[in-house]
Amino acid sequence: MKKFYLFLLAPAMALFACNRNVYVPNQINVPLLKEKGEVKASVSLSDWQAAYAVTDNFAIMANGQYISRLLTVDGDGVDDDPIVDPNTRGGLIELGAGYTKALGVSKKAVFEVYGGYGYGGFRTLQESYLYKPDSVRGYDDYRLRTKFHKFFIQPSFGLSHKVVEVAVSTRFSLVNFNSVSSGSLTWDGDPNMRMDFQRLDGKLVGFMEPAATVRVGFKNIKWFWQLRASVPLRSDGVEAGPTLNNYFQPFSFNTGISVNFGNWLKD
Repeated sequence: MKKFYLFLLAPAMALFACNRNVYVPNQINVPLLKEKGEVKASVSLSDWQAAYAVTDNFAIMANGQYISRLLTVDGDGVDDDPIVDPNTRGGLIELGAGYTKALGVSKKAVFEVYGGYGYGGFRTLQESYLYKPDSVRGYDDYRLRTKFHKFFIQPSFGLSHKVVEVAVSTRFSLVNFNSVSSGSLTWDGDPNMRMDFQRLDGKLVGFMEPAATVRVGFKNIKWFWQLRASVPLRSDGVEAGPTLNNYFQPFSFNTGISVNFGNWLKD
């Protein structure tokens, strides 16, 4: 079974084995608010979110993300996860507002669209750090850093029931990277790799980030799962540095607790 699993993942591993993630898409806030005064919040290991319905059709949201992964060195001397960079640290803060509408007589279906702004940054270690003896390792010498401003719009459609909520979303993000830096020993002095990474500085990159969200539980508290992808929308051509995509995490997954405070207060 393990060999079959690795066979299926082989194409992805070939694409992403060298990923150093300096942009990790945060969890998409999909509150599915139906009426004025409703408040929903969620928390997972890396993300926390809240949304409030100011009116039946207008809502505001706030989102936070913080990732702090432990350095992972396996028996072969290096972590080989094809998707997740185990050395990534950082996150962002977002604020947004938007339109929400409960549909149908029963109001179990909800359409919503939010837009907003976020600011954040990430840092990681270039892979060659893991191959160096302890005596010559220095975190700052192998560090990759970015900061960014982010603008997003996210339409969603979902079905909301007391026990189960299901939603599909697509977030479109424009991320403007800045303050890009790399340590003096990254890539062992390879100038081409260094120049490729530095192309991120000042670059505006678009992302399409589809997601599926499921919440299951009770009226006021549910357990949730969200799986999402992040696809860079770049039109700058091969000559502009195709391996820039290696610095963006392509898939993310969150699970945690979601609470509907508005319903709780009404009961």
